Amino acid sequence: MATSASQQSQNPSNLKKNLKNRHLLMISLGGSIGTGLFIGIAAPLTTVGPLGTIIAYLMAGSIMLATMLCLGELSCAFPHAGSFQHYALMFIPNPIWSYTIGWLYWLSWVLSMAADLTAASMIAHQFFPAIPIYLFSLLILVVITSVHLTSVRAFGESEYWFSTIKVLAIIAFIGIGIYLLYQQYTQTHILPTFKTEHGWFPNGFLSIFVCMTIVTYSFQGVELIGSAAGEAESPQTVLPKIITGVAFRIILFYVLAIAVLALVYPYGTVHDEISPFVWVFNKAGITFASYMMLFVIFCAAISAANSAIYASSRMLWSMAQDNLAPKYFSDVNKRGVPTKGILFIAIIALVSLFSKYIAAEKLYLYLVAGTGQVGCFAWIIIAWCQYQFRKGVNSGKYPKEMIKFKSPLFPWLAAISIIVNIVIIVGVWFGESGHFILLSEVVLIIIILASYYYNKKRNLILNN
Repeated sequence: MATSASQQSQNPSNLKKNLKNRHLLMISLGGSIGTGLFIGIAAPLTTVGPLGTIIAYLMAGSIMLATMLCLGELSCAFPHAGSFQHYALMFIPNPIWSYTIGWLYWLSWVLSMAADLTAASMIAHQFFPAIPIYLFSLLILVVITSVHLTSVRAFGESEYWFSTIKVLAIIAFIGIGIYLLYQQYTQTHILPTFKTEHGWFPNGFLSIFVCMTIVTYSFQGVELIGSAAGEAESPQTVLPKIITGVAFRIILFYVLAIAVLALVYPYGTVHDEISPFVWVFNKAGITFASYMMLFVIFCAAISAANSAIYASSRMLWSMAQDNLAPKYFSDVNKRGVPTKGILFIAIIALVSLFSKYIAAEKLYLYLVAGTGQVGCFAWIIIAWCQYQFRKGVNSGKYPKEMIKFKSPLFPWLAAISIIVNIVIIVGVWFGESGHFILLSEVVLIIIILASYYYNKKRNLILNN
């Protein structure tokens, strides 16, 4: 059921190519800077300590870089809004892989959207405590859904400014954090270390792999550049520069910000603030800056939800195009917007309203835990598809001219990415709530596979 790459790449898309180069740059740069960094960072800091957290983010960042390079080669050769779901149909012989990753990734973004709506609403509730969190979730959902129903350019423009705010905030935090460390050194001639009273790794070195779901969740979203390439004006020209530059910048931003935070933020700290970043500013007595940081986290949460509705709607559109989802989800309006998919996703994202019945903080963590593993699976599929494509080029199946951007170190980069992501997925099963996460994943995959064979029996999944 695999389709030839050349035929797939020539299929016309009904989506409008209205994303500019600057939109691509900030979507890719800001797409992975979300609540996972600002809020989720508290969990690994507590679990593995400051040094373990830095190592975990370095590992996840390196795998993200490897994945981005693999995705860059595929996206330059075949710009498509379905990204790796579509590539799985092209390069992996059985369409069950494309079907499974497509629906898993789609659901993960919908749950991620609900998590980010919950996070944004928690922050808004701090400023307006009289308004319930679930009502804020509903209001934000209506606003961002309206943006997406307008045009893809409206999404690109909104994401450009949200991402700009996030990037500037991280740069400012790094600068202020370094100043605080310098001030402490001039006063005491002692700098804090990454070593805790329980050693360098308070729960052992292997505990790093247990917390990798939250860590990799922080980086997930960077693969959104693959979907955006399908609606970009000149993807093959700008993507190579964006992918290599953005990947290194994200690693730099994350590692520097986390290193500063880990030094300033004592291990075992208990506080009421929504984020360790806010705690740092309050501890330094910069109250105004802490409010500004809350605003930044609010923007980051809305930006992540904004990206989630884009990613999930395009994934649904792509699967409908490939006969892996109901065909009506492939319909677009005259502005090239898949309105039916967007509205369907917005309805499901109403799960964020459960904060009326479940503590918002717990709801956020449940939703994040349900999405982190899927991102690792998506990265495995990306590396696998790039390996299959390059192997096809080397054997003469595809012309060498199709490679517009060449990922280095073939086949080792793809192989390492696949192996490490598998280790991360398995490692999480041995952590707190690991059995629950494993059981949830098994049940979800069984449901998806059952639906695949049911639809195949009814001939809803057609041979391509």
